[in-house]
Amino acid sequence: MTDPTPEQRRAKYRENQDYFSSKISELARYLGFGLVAVAFGLLSSDAIFAKALVAKSANYLSWAGLFGVTTVLADYLHLLMGWLSNTQAANNDKGKFKLAGIGIVFRFLQDRFFFYLKQLLPLAGVIVLLISISKVVRFPIL
Repeated sequence: MTDPTPEQRRAKYRENQDYFSSKISELARYLGFGLVAVAFGLLSSDAIFAKALVAKSANYLSWAGLFGVTTVLADYLHLLMGWLSNTQAANNDKGKFKLAGIGIVFRFLQDRFFFYLKQLLPLAGVIVLLISISKVVRFPIL
């Protein structure tokens, strides 16, 4: 068995990168929807625990829900920027179908802004949600 060529290794890394990028996007989306559902559910519930939680941390719960909504928005904008940049390139027959002008901006926003934003927002939302729960439930130190 021979060692793979540098090009083969790179192709394999890119394949793995695409796989993980897809999974990150999917998980971020689920976390965003989950944060919205948990925040809304707790804020609107008549259950004793939910009422106690809302009494002590309604602001935290609201922030967790807001982080969830903005996660979903960032995910949508990530996909939209990808579509827009590819549309621009596909319509750029004079430029040999390369990214140009606004397409470069769309690709930058997709790859360097929204991809990372949609990872940071649910992380912040989960941390805020855990803080809100810790206001009511004291976790013993093991």
